[in-house]
Amino acid sequence: MRKLAVLFVLVSVLAFCAPGFAAIKETLTVGMSSDAKSLDPQGTNDTSSSSALIQLYEPLLEIRKDKSMAPVLAESWEQVDPLTYKFKLRKGVKFHNGEELKADDVIFSLHRMTLPSSAPVKTYGDNIDPNGFEKIDDYTLLVRSRVPMTAFLGNLSHSSAYIMNKKAVEEAGKNYGNAPIGTGPFKFVSMVKGDRTVMERFEDYWGEKAKAKTLTFRCIPESNSRVIELETGNVDLIYNVPYTDVKRMQEEKKVDVVLTPGMNITYLGLHTQKKPFDDPRVRKAIGMAIDKEGLNEVVYDGYAVVPQGPFLPKHLYYPSNPEPFKYDPEGAKALLEEAGFPKDYTMTIWTNDRKERIDSATIIQAQLAEVGIQVEVQILEWGTFLERLKSGELASFIIGWAASDANPDPDNWIGGPFHSKNAGPSNRVWLKDAQVDELIDKGKVTPDGPEREAIYTQLWNRINELTAWVYLTTPDFPYAKGKSVKGADDLYRGLINRLDQVYVEQ
Repeated sequence: MRKLAVLFVLVSVLAFCAPGFAAIKETLTVGMSSDAKSLDPQGTNDTSSSSALIQLYEPLLEIRKDKSMAPVLAESWEQVDPLTYKFKLRKGVKFHNGEELKADDVIFSLHRMTLPSSAPVKTYGDNIDPNGFEKIDDYTLLVRSRVPMTAFLGNLSHSSAYIMNKKAVEEAGKNYGNAPIGTGPFKFVSMVKGDRTVMERFEDYWGEKAKAKTLTFRCIPESNSRVIELETGNVDLIYNVPYTDVKRMQEEKKVDVVLTPGMNITYLGLHTQKKPFDDPRVRKAIGMAIDKEGLNEVVYDGYAVVPQGPFLPKHLYYPSNPEPFKYDPEGAKALLEEAGFPKDYTMTIWTNDRKERIDSATIIQAQLAEVGIQVEVQILEWGTFLERLKSGELASFIIGWAASDANPDPDNWIGGPFHSKNAGPSNRVWLKDAQVDELIDKGKVTPDGPEREAIYTQLWNRINELTAWVYLTTPDFPYAKGKSVKGADDLYRGLINRLDQVYVEQ
């Protein structure tokens, strides 16, 4: 009998060690270019924060890769009338503090979006009627929009609509961003600014449990350092792989490099309310003086395209044959002269410490010198950069606007960066144009079809006419992972991916 027992144990051990039973490393470590500005989903709208928030929180519903709407915390939903939506919540869903998800938490979270304190995400909260909530029972509620709105459900998949625990937010007050409580697959442990954010598996999660016991986001601003940390095994996954390293890494095969379609537009922003950039002719001339195709070849090694307008190709109503922008330094000089642009003007381009943006600023510096504009380049830490943009202090800068999900509706994308009511928090260029505002507002409420298509065509043309942004690039998004990392072959949402089913095989 003793021999049989020993044999049984041996067989069990061998089975566990077989490929189908490979052990999982306790910690998954991700290298990021910057850390979260806040862990309050309504306190910020930057991608680095959103990449952490998606691990901790969940929305009522989400848009999947195939653009279908899928249930998350809402078990089901229906549109009761043109303004009203009814949601039934999953029962037994726990928050990280042990409390059960109830309708009161949902009403509290969505109502909070409508308050002035949620300024960074105000464009999404404005869609909700602040008095339009009705609790039917603990697991059923009604939510009303201000006006009949085509994209209302899609906007509820945005990170600003993540559901928080009412009690936890009220108890923490202004410190809530440092003590987040959600229903996501990971719960918050600690954050050291400029260093790391640590989360651990939430054992009472309602869905499939996270594979790794601990998820750590390390802040490694210098891109070459991130690559070295990955190749030496100190991190398991990195975002924002330097484009100039992609081919080398693919050829050396020490790690796996994955390229996914770009979901952002990087642009040169010019404050439309500050001289001399308040003149659209000046903004247009600066755009004409920049060789964007050449910039993309140098900075992104060709893994990028030049945007032709304010939408991404994934969006509904993207033009079938958009007119390309021309590189025309001589035309730029003539337009600057026509606008009375000051001779020997010196402008400062501000950006954060991402290599591609610094390199882009350096190229732009040389190209604008050819048309008589002197440029100084200044680099800021990410949080400081965002705060100074929000205040309207920076007159010219390089930043991006990124999609946080697969939502194809342009309303989810366009209002934040261009509507005048969002000047500062997300409308970084402080555009204030009555026609743009009117078209955005009309597009929001018009049903899908030819009339809505005409509205977004006009909006595209008007934003381009104003040169609200000087478009630079929509780059492919490269990320890289160690050879033993599983479950990360299709992180299609740029920086903002759930990582609960990603793990390192030992």
